[in-house]
Amino acid sequence: MNELTVMLPAYNEEENLEQLVLEWQKYADEIKNRFGLALKIVVTNDGSKDKTKEIAEKLECEYNNFTLVNHEKNKGLGEAVKTGFLHIIKNCPDSKFTCIMDCDNTHNPKYVLDMLEKHKNTGADVVIASRYQSGADIKGVSSFRLLTSEGAKLVYSMLLGVKNVRDYTCGYRLYNNDMLKKAYNRFGDNIIEQSGFTCMAEILFKLYICGASFAEVPFELRYDFKKGASKMKVFKTAGDSIKLAINLRKLKK
Repeated sequence: MNELTVMLPAYNEEENLEQLVLEWQKYADEIKNRFGLALKIVVTNDGSKDKTKEIAEKLECEYNNFTLVNHEKNKGLGEAVKTGFLHIIKNCPDSKFTCIMDCDNTHNPKYVLDMLEKHKNTGADVVIASRYQSGADIKGVSSFRLLTSEGAKLVYSMLLGVKNVRDYTCGYRLYNNDMLKKAYNRFGDNIIEQSGFTCMAEILFKLYICGASFAEVPFELRYDFKKGASKMKVFKTAGDSIKLAINLRKLKK
């Protein structure tokens, strides 16, 4: 049977990981019955200093559809995402889609059903859970963070202009694995070079260069459900976003 692989990059998520995995398991039957996909979960532990690794090891013993991939040292979100992608490409031959999301309970697994349905109806290679589609909502985010997110959207839209994309930075996405493989064949280990949160815009544009099509679905971002401190350095991320967008424009389709 074809598989949907959920890839969760995790750094110091001892307060969130188990709850999130349990929530995903609730949707396994519906994903199988509606879309003919077996649910698999891969967690990339990025050198966490708390009990994230131990919790993941326990979950790996409890669930036969759960795999832990471990970084001994923290390498950053970009490396964690790349490690997860490459594990799936190389070790999960039946995986048709990869769904990636933040591991801090700000994203609800239920929206994967909308993303799979969107792919089914449009054939889009990448479906983004978007904060900027009609029906979306954001809760628990400061006005300053909202402003910086709007700024990033404006910069990426102006400089990159990918058709059907409004949310370039949200970490909740569904990828067609054939397109991920195509991008990996083109870029190799350089498929993701950004170490921080800007890696989400980087992989999006590199997939676009490889011919990927995009669609979005609205979702509710629940930052008020997040436990633990934010890992994002806002000012550094803003500066990196501008530099990245300029550099990505130099890549040829």
